[in-house]
Amino acid sequence: MYAMDFAQVGANIQEKLVSKGINQQGLADILGISKQVMNKIIKGNKAINVNELSKIAEVLDTTTDSLLTARSEPIVADNLSFMRAVHDDSTLEKINLIRSAIDEIHMLEELLDD
Repeated sequence: MYAMDFAQVGANIQEKLVSKGINQQGLADILGISKQVMNKIIKGNKAINVNELSKIAEVLDTTTDSLLTARSEPIVADNLSFMRAVHDDSTLEKINLIRSAIDEIHMLEELLDD
């Protein structure tokens, strides 16, 4: 899963939060996690596992499918938004390899934290 996929899930969660009138702190409290962790999920900087996704969907009275639905335009994680549009295929390939490596590191960190 690429960083922009996590960002899409985070954007979907944020959209549901707004429609339900719940803030990130409120959702974090219900889930028993810190606001910082919730913020990382929303920004797409934290891998979200199936259990977390299921709990969030339940709290927001929605389905996991709706939280996983990709939009027509990909969401770019905030931490990569400093990058301008890249049109060189070689550079895009390198960026995607780096993203994959970062995602793997995040997943390993999550496993170590559990």
